[in-house]
Amino acid sequence: MNILFLLRGTGIGGLEVVTSVLANKFVKEGHHVDIFIFRKEEGNSIVDRFDKDVTVFQQNDYRITKDNVRALRQILIKDKIDFIINQWGLPLIPIVVARKASKGLGVKIFSVYHNAPSANGRIQSIDIKLSKTENSIKRAGLQVIRSLYKWVTSKSMAYIYRHSDRFIVLSKGFIKEFQEFTHVMDLSKLKVLTNPVTIDSDNYTYNPGGKLKEIIYVGRLDFVQKRVYRVIDTWNLLENDYPDWQLTIVGDGPDRANLENHVKTLNLSRVNFEGFQNPVPYYRRASILMLTSDFEGFPLVLAEAMSCGVVPVVYNSYAAVKDIIENNVDGMITEKDHGRFNAERMAENVKTVIHNCDSSHLMAIQAVKKSESYSVDSIYHLWMNFFHSMISLDNNG
Repeated sequence: MNILFLLRGTGIGGLEVVTSVLANKFVKEGHHVDIFIFRKEEGNSIVDRFDKDVTVFQQNDYRITKDNVRALRQILIKDKIDFIINQWGLPLIPIVVARKASKGLGVKIFSVYHNAPSANGRIQSIDIKLSKTENSIKRAGLQVIRSLYKWVTSKSMAYIYRHSDRFIVLSKGFIKEFQEFTHVMDLSKLKVLTNPVTIDSDNYTYNPGGKLKEIIYVGRLDFVQKRVYRVIDTWNLLENDYPDWQLTIVGDGPDRANLENHVKTLNLSRVNFEGFQNPVPYYRRASILMLTSDFEGFPLVLAEAMSCGVVPVVYNSYAAVKDIIENNVDGMITEKDHGRFNAERMAENVKTVIHNCDSSHLMAIQAVKKSESYSVDSIYHLWMNFFHSMISLDNNG
């Protein structure tokens, strides 16, 4: 099969890493893969992570332009592309360019939304401002802006859904959320496909002898989405009671300085900031992962950590949590307290894992087993089945 991925830029994020893993797997299995990137971005480039047999095309402008349409159409014709995978389910630019470029060619377009349908960084930023503002006039203005952002996002998502052959979400739990957010009644184009684990997890093995008394957070350090301060607040309730345990934070981002100051303010002594690192060595040695995000799509860090026998303790703030974790079986889910995060509840779940060695050992084993369903091979076969089903629809139509 001939497959083309659409990417916004060359920067490296979770979405881009997933794309590289899928693209490399597709070419390894004998398929032709092109990557069409709208613009080059500063810093490390995802291009370096693609296999030599993946063909990368880079443009200079992330806009709907004749040049972008012409360039993409030439690739579609030359390489006889069967499927376009638009990795940016929002905003509108990729789908509009793809539709114009593929007109009359019979190419199928699949748009993937890598977050919870109603989750939006801009909306969350407004919510944060609202929580800190008491002035009634400012609050009214912020409410208007929030409503506008929500309306535009909803309409844009519905547009992309209508103009794609399939619209892919990452969790079954997002189906209802998508419908409520977009008000789309006909869900026949909606498809659920999860992302693969993007690390080498040594064939999904758990080595209890190699585990330390260590809790980890792995991911970007930002306030709007990740809310890592909640991890620190939870640790603040644990540190004195567990003197042989430590918290390790792996990752970097705009909130790092604030988080380091938060640790100093709380006078915590066993919190290590490791910066941006390969997370695999931390997964292999850690016993517990904490994740306290306000929203997520399909957080690969969970599946990756579980593949190394790390027991996840997570905040139930997004629908995909219960797709990945079965509470008290392969991890612990911390429910909301009247719609809000409660550090004491989170700490109690962490204590449960620490104290109950036998049950936490069983949870680690079950976590490894669960993570196998997110392996690259497993997700590759799901994509192949999906491609073949679309071909069959065409043949029967």
